[in-house]
Amino acid sequence: MLTALLCASLLAPPGDSAVLLIRVLDVSDARIGGDAILITDSAGATGRHVLIDASGHGATVAAYLRRFGVDTLAAVILSHPHADHYGGLPVVLNRFPVRAFIYGGTPRTLRTYLALLDEIAARRIPVVTADTGVRTVTLVTGADTVELQLLAPPPTCRQLPRNASGDAINDCSVGVRLTRGAFTMLLPGDAEQAELGWWMMAHPALLRADVLKAGHHGSANATSAALLDVVQPKAVAISANGRQHPFAAVLRLLAARGIPTYCTADAGTITVRVLRNATWTITTERAGTCHARSQLGSGSNP
Repeated sequence: MLTALLCASLLAPPGDSAVLLIRVLDVSDARIGGDAILITDSAGATGRHVLIDASGHGATVAAYLRRFGVDTLAAVILSHPHADHYGGLPVVLNRFPVRAFIYGGTPRTLRTYLALLDEIAARRIPVVTADTGVRTVTLVTGADTVELQLLAPPPTCRQLPRNASGDAINDCSVGVRLTRGAFTMLLPGDAEQAELGWWMMAHPALLRADVLKAGHHGSANATSAALLDVVQPKAVAISANGRQHPFAAVLRLLAARGIPTYCTADAGTITVRVLRNATWTITTERAGTCHARSQLGSGSNP
């Protein structure tokens, strides 16, 4: 198990009394969805920031980071190499110092992806390849700690054909389980049933969480009754544009179980605030009820 102690950025404290903020950023547009999640340990007069994915809209993500007082990213975690998750990273790297880059090492031949890896190497950003077991990144503030447990993809991902795409890449996501005290949140990237089944077999205890960031933007191939039985979330956040995602079946499943669900397409940026006593709340940028995707078709969704 690898533990990285990430030092504080020199910045003004966020204007929030929470110890921990997890923001599921509203980075979708009418054409494409995407993920970008900003984690901020806001204890005391310093803050540490970790970014999971950067959607395909780098300028949008960079504007959010400036808005939320980020001047340095302790780490960037890439869940998997699809452009709606890594496409915005070149802009982020150009505008913010990054102290570590974490990814699953999945091979791809896409020029944009290879160019991203070349840029990370050129900037001499330390790279952690989370391709086996469970690794832990620890944010330390005095007596407080926030742990990010990295769930590696299945072993088959290390031999994935370099021209693989679609579902095969989704099923090589790096999952993140965030823990602070008694609070937990699971962020599974775009992992679908095959990879989720692998995690349920290999690490079932690590999937239990208070809040679930729905996998694959709320697709039916990622959120199932079996997964909810294991995770037992008290709330679900969905990053989706309301056009290709989320799926109506997923929203029905969550509603049938009485699980409060928040969607970026309808409510804007979703913020989970975790206080010092580990109590937590969810707020949204605007009022809005999740609606199912409006574009139906048989095409593959990344």
